[in-house]
Amino acid sequence: MAMKERVIRVTFTLPSGDVVLTEGLRLNIRISKAALAIQNKAVIEVFGMDTKMREGLLSQFTAWNKRKAEQGDITPQWIPVTIVAGYKQDGNDYSSLVFKGEVALVELSSPPPNIGVRITAYTNQINRTKFVTSPAPEQATLEEYVAWAAGQMGLGTNYECKTSYNKSIIVNPSRSTHIAAALVIDIQNAYRQDIAAYVDDGRLIVKDVANLINVDLITEVKTFVGIPSWTEWGVEFMTMFDPSIRVGQAVNLTSAMNPSINGSYVITELDYDITSRDKAFYVRGSGSPPA
Repeated sequence: MAMKERVIRVTFTLPSGDVVLTEGLRLNIRISKAALAIQNKAVIEVFGMDTKMREGLLSQFTAWNKRKAEQGDITPQWIPVTIVAGYKQDGNDYSSLVFKGEVALVELSSPPPNIGVRITAYTNQINRTKFVTSPAPEQATLEEYVAWAAGQMGLGTNYECKTSYNKSIIVNPSRSTHIAAALVIDIQNAYRQDIAAYVDDGRLIVKDVANLINVDLITEVKTFVGIPSWTEWGVEFMTMFDPSIRVGQAVNLTSAMNPSINGSYVITELDYDITSRDKAFYVRGSGSPPA
């Protein structure tokens, strides 16, 4: 069987146009995602970046400017970034989006001659400083409220609301919410413990807790890096990068080395370790047994 070729595309959306970094450069990427976290994080280390772009990022996204922006002393100028990873085999591209967020901090990671740049990005960064621009309707169904919230978060129609409360009327929703990022928590609080709301790769997802898992999309994992093991809240495992393993979905684990963990689990956290030239091209997952 032919070896799979790695695919990595890091795209920065600049005012002058998109800048794309590919697996042709030396890239070391670590991504942390959690099912109900308001922000996911990506750290991208790049060697051989174009001089003009490197200087532009280093001058704009300094630790100084990050602190000033968080204090509200300056207006942040966010640069959207997306990360796509996967494989290419037999001329076919099997890659998918694994991160979508905004650049927050850029630092030098190694000196000349092999200059490295470390770029830290977060999801939902814009919404931490973006105010709600119009009040929510005084009375709205949950479905209508989610649609309004998605608009306030800049997601447009990129949302999914499938709950048993879709047609239930909410009176004065979000009256005390001023920042767009807080809308995810407010939606979940509408029917606390019965529904879950989270943003994954630029998509707002609202579902009944009992129906979070799509049973038709359970990923089978039978090969591991190391030995999967039990943790306080479930299991932890590491395998080669697989775009079908996603936060909020389920995996079925089958281990010959530790068969005690064999079974199905709901993915609550994912950590990606993606490199273009080093050995690592892994995904580490944490999962809990289904209720």
